Parts: sequence; C-alpha cells; structure tokens
Amino acid sequence: IVLPMKKSLKISALLILLFIISLYFIPFTQKSVFEYYNQNDAYIQNLRNLRSNSLKTVQVDNVQWKYYTSGNGSKCILFIHGMGGSYDFWWNQIQFFEPQYKVISHTLPNEINSLEGVEKGILAILAQEKIDKFIPIGTSMGGYITQYLLNKHPERIEKAVLGNTFPPNDYIVKENATNRKLIPLLPEFVVGKLAESHLKKDIFPTSENHKLLEAFLLSVPFSKKGLAARFDVVTDYFQATPE
Repeated sequence: IVLPMKKSLKISALLILLFIISLYFIPFTQKSVFEYYNQNDAYIQNLRNLRSNSLKTVQVDNVQWKYYTSGNGSKCILFIHGMGGSYDFWWNQIQFFEPQYKVISHTLPNEINSLEGVEKGILAILAQEKIDKFIPIGTSMGGYITQYLLNKHPERIEKAVLGNTFPPNDYIVKENATNRKLIPLLPEFVVGKLAESHLKKDIFPTSENHKLLEAFLLSVPFSKKGLAARFDVVTDYFQATPE
C-alpha cells in the first residue's frame, strides 16, 4: 500500500509543478482603446489621428526611445507621462498646444529603471530635435521626473508643470516594498490582473469613472518588466534643492 501512495504523491506534486510553470506562459491580453470605448466622438477621432502619425526614435545605451513631435513654435513643451502612460496619453493637450508650440512626447522604455536613465533619454531626444530650453509638463511619475530635471538642469527649463505628483520620499518604497519584491516572481498575467484591479479600484473613481480615461488606461501596453522599472524610477531618491 505504501509504494503506490508514494508514487501517487510524486505524480500529484509533478502535476502541481507543471500547472504552476504553465501559469508563466499565459499572456496578459488587452483590448485596444477603440474596443473599450465604443463612442465615435471627436476625442477618439483625435486619438486616431495622432496615432496615424509616425514616431521618431533615438538610441541611448542600446535602448531605443520612441517619441512623437509636432508643431513649429519657437518654444518647446515636453510631455512626461506617469506610470500607466505612454506618449499618446497627452493627445488632447498635444492637439491644443501644437499650433503655437513645438511639442514632444515620449514613451518610457521598459528597460529604463532609474532617473539617470530617464535623464539620458530625454536629453538625447532634445539634442536630436535641437532643443535647448524647454517646458516640461509631467503627471505623477512624470512630475517626479520633472522635479529631477529641475534640479539637474534649471538653466534649460523656462517653466514647469507638476501635476498629481510627489516630492522625493521614502513613503512609496515602504508602502510597496512587498509588491515590488513579488512582481518578478509572479506570472505576468497575474501581475497584469492586479494592476488592472488597482486601476479600477483606486484610479478610475478619482476621475468619476470617466469612460474615455478608463478605456485608455486599460489599453496601455503592459509588461511586468516595465511596471517594475517604472516603480524603480518613482522610488529613485534624489536630494531636492528648493531654490
């Protein structure tokens, strides 16, 4: 009786192991913003128009940065998105400002996990576009990045907008230490579902559940690597100089 039982336990353990391994091969699937948002209003048409334009690229330390630029104004606005964003997060603002300004908006690559890395990429984009002084507009993580740029390059920044953001702190690290450790260990589709749940529970209500914002954020391309890297950016401490 003992031998068959041991064999049964081994088979059960093997099956459980195979099941756990298989979880790591399940992709996290998303719909496009146009599938989530079923209205054909002016806002969604403007997003279609923006996405129909090609992006530019610049290579920095073997990492490719993609960015959008338009407008011919003498002053330049640089849009910097948050953790759950991309270059086209700013499509309404781009449309509004591009008649009078040169506008630039990038997507933070998944490989970038430090403020110094962000700085190198942004400076490379500005150099490629021959931009000296600029006006950064950042939200959330983007506002944190903007503060870092203000500290490092105050002579190049004419004005700055810090929206929905935070100063250098250790609070975010302490509050999310466990989550940060779990991200690399969990299957990507599990991390994706948890991130989606966070959006629905904590983010959407702050916009009074605005349907277009929901549709856009749910459709932003997700990767476990990118989420971990962006978390590392928002917790990359620097000493702010108030003056």
